This record gives sequence, structure tokens and C-alpha cells, in this order.
Amino acid sequence: MAKWNGKSRGSVSGIRVFVFFIKNFGLRAAYLLLSLPVPYFVIAAPKATKALFYYFHRRLEYSVVTSVFKIFQTYYVFGQSLIDRVAVTVGKRDKFTMNFDGIHHIKELIQQKKGGILFTAHIGNFNISRTFFEELGNEAAINMVVTDHEHKNIKNYLESVTGKTKLNLIVVKEDLSHLFQINEALNNNELLVFAADRSGEGKHIKADFLGEKSHFFEGPFKLAALKKLPTLMVYIMREPHYHYHFYARKLEVENHEPQEILQGYLQNLEKMIKKYPTQWFNFYDFWD
Repeated sequence: MAKWNGKSRGSVSGIRVFVFFIKNFGLRAAYLLLSLPVPYFVIAAPKATKALFYYFHRRLEYSVVTSVFKIFQTYYVFGQSLIDRVAVTVGKRDKFTMNFDGIHHIKELIQQKKGGILFTAHIGNFNISRTFFEELGNEAAINMVVTDHEHKNIKNYLESVTGKTKLNLIVVKEDLSHLFQINEALNNNELLVFAADRSGEGKHIKADFLGEKSHFFEGPFKLAALKKLPTLMVYIMREPHYHYHFYARKLEVENHEPQEILQGYLQNLEKMIKKYPTQWFNFYDFWD
């Protein structure tokens, strides 16, 4: 089984440069600057680059030449997403437009005040979701369960620039203390967000994904099955001309079994990946 190490590449000094360019020269200048480190990461991160090549060439069946081009494009779009994350909170929010597709599903969950689960993935730019959720008002109590162990110095620096998000973060910990926070949130009829496209140590479920078997953490799907809560799939995808498309779709199931919920989630995620192939930011050997 492929193991994700939970680490993000990059450094505070590098991010500081982009923040400086965003504030003083604008987004176009920051995007232009981004073209410089992309070749470095393609070469300096051989495992990630190899995993991307397998994804494009074997799973999406692109040619060798197209797959190589898509690798460079993926690193570039990933950098753009990070730049946008900062830009929306440092005075550049009006540069972006957003289309809310299925927003009524989110509003219904909030109005019902019965709690619910939102499944997303490491695709698009869910890091700017704070901009969307804050527009719903303070009545939306939303908790994002994260297994992402970004370097603390990078995360702290970004918060110093963008401000702390109103989204509550529940960090998965080895001592399982996060389970108490999850239960507390559910008892308070709040919403839980899971980026569920990861695998690693612990219990997992095996399923077909893009034509090949892979493993996924069991916890989110088992929780959704056990609690029988309303479940949505949500994504925020980057499109041309500073535009983002927010998707929210209901996950319809009959038996509320973990495997059934996982399959429904993966079917929807596959559609999103095929529509936005360079925005699934999976930099490890997902299929082992």
C-alpha cells in the first residue's frame, strides 16, 4: 500500500518572495515569477514527478510527450493555487470571480442544523474556501479534519499574512484525541469536511479508482455510514481569467455502507479529475 508522508514542499523564504510580488506588482507578476522554480521542482522531487507521470500516462492514458507537459503544468497550477490563497486575503479578492454551483445544498444543511459531512479532495483550491464559507455568515459552524502536516513555520507565516481562517481545523493525531473533537462537533450538529483521497497507516478500504485498485482511509467513510448524516461532495476548481467554480453535489446512497459511500465519492471525483486533470495535486505513488 502506498504511504503518503503528509509533508508539503517549500520554504517560508520562497513564499515571502511571492507575497512581496503579489502586494507590490500584482498577480500577473507573481504568476510570471512562478515559472522559474517549476523546472527545479520537476527535477528536485523525482518521486513526485514519477508519480505524476504514472498518473497522466497510465491512468489517464496520455501520450509520453503530453504527460511530461502535464507534469510541468501541474506544478505551475499548484503554485498558482497557493498564490491565489494569499491574494484573496491581501486586498486582491475583487480580482476573482466565483460561480456557486449547488450552493443550495450547503445552505440546506446549515438551515437544518442537524450536522453533515462534506467530502472534498486534494484537488482544485479548497484552501480559498474560507472566502466562500465566510459569505454564508457566522451561523455556519464548519470543521475541516486535516491529516496534512504542513511545516508549522510555513503555516504560521501564511496565517500572519492571510489571517486565521474561521474554519475550525481538527488535526488528526496519533493519540486519537481528534476523535473527541469530531464527536463534539457532531453532537453540536456542525459540519465536518474531509479531504478523503488519501491512504497510509491504519485501517483502509480498497477500491477501483481511475481503472486501478488503490487504498483509502476508512475513517471518513465509516463515520458517514455510522452516523447516516447528509453527505455532500464539494470542490473549488480554478478556471481561466481569475475565475473559480464551486461545486456541491449530494451523495446518494441506499444502504449507508462504507464501501458504497466510497464508491459514490470516487465516481464523482473521477469526473472532476477528468475535467480538471492538472488540478489533482497528488504528489506520491497513489497506486503503489
